[in-house]
Amino acid sequence: MEAVTPRVRAGDKLGGENPPLGPPASLIGQGPIAGARYLLERTSTIIGRAEDCHIRLQDPLASRRHAEIRREPWRYLIVDLGSRNGTRVNGRPITGPHQLQHGDSVLVASIPLRFEDPNATVPVAREALRQAHLPVWVNVSAGEAYAFGRPLELTPKEFALLALLYERAGQVCDKDEIARAVWPECDGVVYDYNIETLVSRLRHKLDQAGTSADAVVTVKKRGYRLAAGGQTDGPDAVAPA
Repeated sequence: MEAVTPRVRAGDKLGGENPPLGPPASLIGQGPIAGARYLLERTSTIIGRAEDCHIRLQDPLASRRHAEIRREPWRYLIVDLGSRNGTRVNGRPITGPHQLQHGDSVLVASIPLRFEDPNATVPVAREALRQAHLPVWVNVSAGEAYAFGRPLELTPKEFALLALLYERAGQVCDKDEIARAVWPECDGVVYDYNIETLVSRLRHKLDQAGTSADAVVTVKKRGYRLAAGGQTDGPDAVAPA
């Protein structure tokens, strides 16, 4: 079965700055298009009926721009682009970005496809690559924290604070919550000065490791949160002093 590289359009990026580990994944045609293999080499592959789609389907039930496959450094995501007849993975309709796994069945309108990822045999290497691209990554059970794949040397209190912010995934943690999580021996009775000093120390270590000190965002009159990508990103967020 011959591999087919979907059509190239002006401005397409075939690999991006950080392409996934190893060879590209493929969509394998089933049913009426059995035998077709579409290589997913681009950072974005558009599927649909329109002539400028990378993978063009001859299916009247498919929308002109039906779905998109996004290639990220450590994974592939499929997104339905507001199509009339939907996109399904393993029989279930998707409502947002969905991470594809090797062997997944994909139904675009009435066209069946199978997702094949040759890198599925190297999960440890793929996970290591994923961690290396994250500004902050915390393994709470192992008591480990990393910045762009490099271990952070944190005190127990610094780790407890970072783990709390990381687990809350961008939500604001107020000072009472921080006090209970970081100083359980004090029954939540901790001075603001202690929290502010701890936040300052954590920011300094993140900055030294290459993650912006602004990754820990002060939300006025509310508390702190961990910003995605280490950037402040809202009118209520202020940079550290």
